[in-house]
Amino acid sequence: MAAKSRINVQIDSRTKERALRVLSNMGLDLTSAIHIYLKHIGDTGELPFTPELIFEGQLQTAEADVKAGRTKSFRTIDDLMTDLHSDVDN
Repeated sequence: MAAKSRINVQIDSRTKERALRVLSNMGLDLTSAIHIYLKHIGDTGELPFTPELIFEGQLQTAEADVKAGRTKSFRTIDDLMTDLHSDVDN
């Protein structure tokens, strides 16, 4: 039997709880699901799914903003950072 290794994964609680509900309905625990996932990657050299480009819509919006002239320019990095953080709640 191969030596075992321990891994630590940090994930937000909501995602973990949602995954645990699904896995429980499948009769799996989290350790078994992660083992299956990693074994698949090791055996096939591929993820068991095709990742989605979640930023695709944001890229299209940004391109439209540039074409429409909705851009900003800054003289200094400090000016840029001030603008970036201007809508952040304190």
